[in-house]
Amino acid sequence: MLFVSFQARSNNDTLTVYYYENFPFSYTESGTTKGIEIDILKEYAAWLKNTKDITVTVNYKAFADFKSFFNASKTGDRTVVGLGSVTITQDREKEIAFSAPYLKNMAVLITDGKVPTLKSKTDISKAFIGMTAVAVSGSTHSKYLNDIKKTYMPGLQIYFNETEYSVIESIVANPKSFGYVDVVVYWSFLKKNKNKFLKIQKEFTQEKEEFGFILPKGGKHLPNLNEFFESGFGFTSTKQYHQILERYLGSEIISSVEIN
Repeated sequence: MLFVSFQARSNNDTLTVYYYENFPFSYTESGTTKGIEIDILKEYAAWLKNTKDITVTVNYKAFADFKSFFNASKTGDRTVVGLGSVTITQDREKEIAFSAPYLKNMAVLITDGKVPTLKSKTDISKAFIGMTAVAVSGSTHSKYLNDIKKTYMPGLQIYFNETEYSVIESIVANPKSFGYVDVVVYWSFLKKNKNKFLKIQKEFTQEKEEFGFILPKGGKHLPNLNEFFESGFGFTSTKQYHQILERYLGSEIISSVEIN
């Protein structure tokens, strides 16, 4: 998740990017900042130059904690833009502004592969006895786990990690735990760890989510972002958009997450 700050000076602007380290969305590898969101941002900077005659100098700053990232974006000045696989929700729209969506998402509940497959949601109260839950603090995933606790498992203990990758690693290390992650993160973990036996508990999949870039209320950059994503057929209809997804994802997952 990312923040972008513009300081207008004639046609030369500064673009300051604050991003939440979350592979494969935004991350640093061998000193290079990359990822789906980073590459979309680069296309946005090129669009500003080509359509608005605005040249931007881009500076990056990483955030390791999602909650800190989100709060910094919410309280930033009106030049700030944030990127970081932030799910668009009605509750969040009360406190922060979202751009048009740039990616679809499913949040999946994962367990160790030997945990019984739930046939209905009500099965969880018996099948998951003695298990604990884990999520990224401040995420929609923590809300989903709290809903499970309230409805099915009142005694459930929920623990928090900084990243979705660490959530999955916690479940691998402790088969008596479960948690939510984004389907793209789950896919990328399995691609790197083909020997790990994990499963999606499909009864609790949260579908029809969308990610958007975030801005403080009154953020002045919202019109440009929305024009970039929506003008004409929109950036998400372009070859460049599809190539970015192909750079980081496989064909088996792209069709599930790309905005058509």
